[in-house]
Amino acid sequence: MGHLRASFEALGEREFRLLWSGSLLATTAFMTTFILVPIVAYEITGSYAASGLAQAGMVSQLIFGPFGGVLADRYKKKPLVLGSQIIPCMIIVATGALIVADAITIPMLFASTFLMGATFSLMGPARQSWVVELVPPRLLPNAVALQNMSINVAAVLGPLAASILVLSMGLNSGVLYLLVAALFVVVVPLTLMIRGSGAATPKEQRKAVFSEMAAGLSYITSRPQLRSLWLLFIVVVVTGFALQTLIPGLLSQEFNRSEQEATLIATIWGVTALPINIVLAGMVGGRFAWPLLFLSSASLAGGIWLTAAAPSFAVLLIVSGVAGGARSAVMLLNQAILMANTRPEYFGRVMSWVFMAFGVQGLLAPVWGIVADSIGGRETLYVVGLALLAATVLMMLSRARTRHIPLEVGTAAASIAAEQPPEPEAAARGPLTAPSPAVSPLFAARLAPVVLMEGQKPR
Repeated sequence: MGHLRASFEALGEREFRLLWSGSLLATTAFMTTFILVPIVAYEITGSYAASGLAQAGMVSQLIFGPFGGVLADRYKKKPLVLGSQIIPCMIIVATGALIVADAITIPMLFASTFLMGATFSLMGPARQSWVVELVPPRLLPNAVALQNMSINVAAVLGPLAASILVLSMGLNSGVLYLLVAALFVVVVPLTLMIRGSGAATPKEQRKAVFSEMAAGLSYITSRPQLRSLWLLFIVVVVTGFALQTLIPGLLSQEFNRSEQEATLIATIWGVTALPINIVLAGMVGGRFAWPLLFLSSASLAGGIWLTAAAPSFAVLLIVSGVAGGARSAVMLLNQAILMANTRPEYFGRVMSWVFMAFGVQGLLAPVWGIVADSIGGRETLYVVGLALLAATVLMMLSRARTRHIPLEVGTAAASIAAEQPPEPEAAARGPLTAPSPAVSPLFAARLAPVVLMEGQKPR
């Protein structure tokens, strides 16, 4: 019970609880439509490449991502989050109406995902950087983990609803889009109920947009651990979401099943991810976080290979849980470790560069589709898994070289470490690797408001 309580501790903060609840429902809507895009594309073309092209609109995150980070660090978070909830709702309604009218095309699906990607560029950094103002520093890793958990809960609810309504009841995909949009009737009021709007940098302290953008990139690239976490996250997203692109065609061509049954596979991904995330949420601030990151990344590579090797549909359903659980675990751990080692005034910009991974995934989704059309879906998945395994090994080597770098003062990781008694080995080394000089729990508590206000200082 103690571990379970630790897994959900951040939800004891009212404002974070409201943000988390709204994020859960909004992400359920996004996940449902994201699952449906390659299905609809394959239905109207019968091509792996078309499924990839329809998702390529997420490349907009490469274009707008850095701007979203600057906005999140500059302005109040509440209006940004509200806007990034209302606009996608309108896009989902329009796309659903086109599908119902049988007027949808691949270019239209591309445009839909392009606009959704642009709003993600704003929503992701703003929502994540708002978290730091809603919870105390010691709960930040747990709060970030819970935010990622909401994605995995949504990954259960969205595909499960799609499976029931589309497969069992024969509901048109377009009608499902319209039903999903109704979730925002609840999401928007939940966001409005959050007290405060989040800190904004005073106008006189703001620099040129491109200067602040460059400062964010410099911050993440100049710190070896952040840089390697960022690069691994990109590889995980590119390879992990290749499954989403290829599964509809794999079902049709290799198992003679309906491409709509991809919703069932996605449901399995979410169901297996959820309990794993509940366990991990209570461990992300501990000493096992890094080893678990490497283990989950290697497990994802294995899950992709098992998916490629599945001899029957029944086996595919079983092994899908490995890939789904591992994918969510590595993303949760990666983001929690990265956020815990980032100073608050850079949260928005760092997360914008991190979320650009989905833009890279959109750019490569058509490539995976073209390769699959050329050499086969199974063979392409073997290549995808190999790329991820190679990246995991490189990440482990990087961690071995940088693990003794002192924690940066002002980060949640340093604050957490200051409240814990030093390990015998660390005590023997003396203050060389200490995150900050003689920081007591009481001093850390007094320091917290100062840390939260750093984002308002000149950069």
